[in-house]
Amino acid sequence: MKPPPSAGHRKIIHLGMDDAIDPAARVELLALLREYTDLVEFTAADDAFLDITYNAFDIPFGARVAKMIKGDIKRQLGLGISLGLGPTKFIASVAMASARPDGLTIVRPEQVADFLADAPLDLLPGVGATTCQRLAAMGVANIGQLPGRAELARQFGQRGHRLWALAQGLDSDPVAPTEQPNRIGEEKTFDTPVYDREEMRDAVRAMAAVLSGRLRRRRLRGRLVSVEVLYPDIGEETRSSQLPDYTDAAQTLMAAGIELLRRTEVSTRGVRRLGLSLGSFSGEAAEQLNLFG
Repeated sequence: MKPPPSAGHRKIIHLGMDDAIDPAARVELLALLREYTDLVEFTAADDAFLDITYNAFDIPFGARVAKMIKGDIKRQLGLGISLGLGPTKFIASVAMASARPDGLTIVRPEQVADFLADAPLDLLPGVGATTCQRLAAMGVANIGQLPGRAELARQFGQRGHRLWALAQGLDSDPVAPTEQPNRIGEEKTFDTPVYDREEMRDAVRAMAAVLSGRLRRRRLRGRLVSVEVLYPDIGEETRSSQLPDYTDAAQTLMAAGIELLRRTEVSTRGVRRLGLSLGSFSGEAAEQLNLFG
């Protein structure tokens, strides 16, 4: 087991979405990020923190990993993102803010003091308008002008110690991993309602092939196969089945999908949209992504 790195040697990425992201894309993004590290934490704003100090490719250069992640997200998901890389979550967040839109800012440990010197006070967590006014009254206009630890503690109590530590680039706040995605799926919307069963099976076959590739790239294997049907009259139906073994195989997904499709009413009602998904992922997937074992 590798020892935990000191704060100055950590490599933390803050990934910020430049566009809105829907739940399905969020699941896929989480799976993609876990190709690099299992230490992925989504925030309420659908930004994400990653600890890439020990990454799946054993690449010691944080900047290289950050560029790879940015390229993969653009190429595979078509999402615009901004990335900040730093030795702590706070530094990475400030770096990400400076990278918007669609940029990459890298702050190395020896660059922290210069990088934060002119940074606005409201970038500090928990510093709002009232605290900014109090600091302004002390002659403080930016992070670089913050007084020493003793004075901040005298003015703000325990919070002053925290503000001082953040301004020095000292922050041991860990990346808290987000749970494994519930499922990954594909869907096909037809231009006009489809009633031909062979055309439906062809759609399931194509979705199974694409889904299998996505699962294998992300090293995920699951057991719960689901087919979702949107009928031409806007009615919906979902059918699911539990496979005997975990799988990522296109042939298995296709066979299960076609059997589930047979249990729906598509033969009499037709279909406007089809979906095929896999869930109930194995613990093995998490073990394969465990970078500390």
